[in-house]
Amino acid sequence: MVPTRFFFLQSGHQEIYVKMGWRARKGRPNVNKVNYITIPRDARIIVISDIHGELDLFKKLLDKVSFSREDYLILNGDLCEKGNNSTGVVRFVMELTESHPHVLVTEGNCDTLVEDVLEENPKLMNYLHSRKHSIIHEWLQEIGFTLTEETEVIEIKEQLNLHFANEMEWLMKLPTAIEADDYIFVHGGLEDREDWMETDRITAITMRAFLEKSHRADKYVIVGHWPVVNYATDIPSNNPIIDETKKIIAIDGGNIIKRTGQLNAFIIDRTAEGDAFSHTYLDHFPVFEVKEDFQPQMVSAGSISFPVYELQPVQASHHFTACKQDGREDILFVKNEYIRELEPGNFTAISDVSCAHISVKKGDIVSLIDDCCTGYDLIKKDGGVGWIKKGILVEYQEKSVSERLMLNM
Repeated sequence: MVPTRFFFLQSGHQEIYVKMGWRARKGRPNVNKVNYITIPRDARIIVISDIHGELDLFKKLLDKVSFSREDYLILNGDLCEKGNNSTGVVRFVMELTESHPHVLVTEGNCDTLVEDVLEENPKLMNYLHSRKHSIIHEWLQEIGFTLTEETEVIEIKEQLNLHFANEMEWLMKLPTAIEADDYIFVHGGLEDREDWMETDRITAITMRAFLEKSHRADKYVIVGHWPVVNYATDIPSNNPIIDETKKIIAIDGGNIIKRTGQLNAFIIDRTAEGDAFSHTYLDHFPVFEVKEDFQPQMVSAGSISFPVYELQPVQASHHFTACKQDGREDILFVKNEYIRELEPGNFTAISDVSCAHISVKKGDIVSLIDDCCTGYDLIKKDGGVGWIKKGILVEYQEKSVSERLMLNM
């Protein structure tokens, strides 16, 4: 059992005594909030990150994986922001941590907004005025407080301390990392240091593209924060990526952040013989069934993704335009409807978009992302996103057990 320690946390004028199983370090603002846990060899671990206020999707994902009290559920940061029910997610997770013995949560960069409130950070107001969805907006709306251009941070702090002290204290107490025998769970990543706990705390929850970096923790580090589709070089995929050499597992499916995103559940089944990895996901897209095979005639892969949208058209065709991008040697075939000319000779993609053509077979179940383009539909198949010819999808009707048995005879 982890010994209980008291850590004195001071933010602005508010002082909170935090009682947790973590070790506090003084001095450099490194990863000083760590939960240490032991997970039995026969346990199942479910890791979900970047829920971003999507309460209904989160609940459905828990149902899909048949979450039970015996499972270890690790929520690896970013419960809040961007989605429209951050308050609901926080309260639901708070209840889960009380009612289930093995639910643990790490802090993500989006969960630390309360620190800006307590520290009366004046930059918070610019953030709130530029964001449609935020847990602070939801809290203020719940108590009937109207945010105006004249509102100051101290007013928000007073109101939230009065009405939402429990939620704010709970968020402030979240550990930066959870360390188990074979895994470290942290939202963003770790610095490449001999002692990983010397990682700067803010870096640990905001690090971009951790999969392209390295660490010396000598155990798997499981992260969210950076959508895995940003790493794609072939068919854009939102599925978790496992790098056995670097011992890094990236699981952020781009839920809310990416137009084609999904909420991933990364599953670790522990046995005496070793751990087995798998995953599943949910998204908001309508589901369709493929009614005939499609094998693309043109070889096309890759994607346009944040933050590089500038394009250099090379050759246009009826449906796709061959394009180049600075710093890349490959040719990208971009759907014409996704290209805009901002001014003569200056072209850009209007958003992230797959440039891949993918094959499907009759009976495949896919998600439909965009059916508004000529000649082709943008779909997701098993987490991978690409184009197929138009007219080969029918609305999916879930089959009964007897119908599935008949199909397999």
